[in-house]
Amino acid sequence: MRQTRKVLLAILIIASLTVTLTACGSSDTSDGDETYKDGTYVGQSEKREFGYEEAEVTIEGGKITNIVLKRMTPEGEEVDYDEWTGEGDRPNLKQFRIDLAEEMIEKQSYEVDAIATATETSEGWKEAVKNALEQAK
Repeated sequence: MRQTRKVLLAILIIASLTVTLTACGSSDTSDGDETYKDGTYVGQSEKREFGYEEAEVTIEGGKITNIVLKRMTPEGEEVDYDEWTGEGDRPNLKQFRIDLAEEMIEKQSYEVDAIATATETSEGWKEAVKNALEQAK
């Protein structure tokens, strides 16, 4: 009798844990492929003391087909990338913006790794692309 109670209690605990863990799981049944409305959308990052980032995202057939990343001055003018070629203390934004855009298009997501020597700008570009994609939903 006592043994039966222990077995029933163990079964009850296991069943409770199974239900709890199942309920905590993700209910997202999508395969991770987001579909967007076709068009061109512009998003911006948060504006900071030294400027902000902007992204122009083109959607065709529900997929990201082009991204143009820009670094903007506080006045809203695009920086001169010839001054950002990795020389001196400036990161190579001229190349980084192309590399990051290509990776985002390949992954169909703004969720990519930031570039180590341009972390703040990379994060700004990711935020700008995210904001542009929000408009395309």
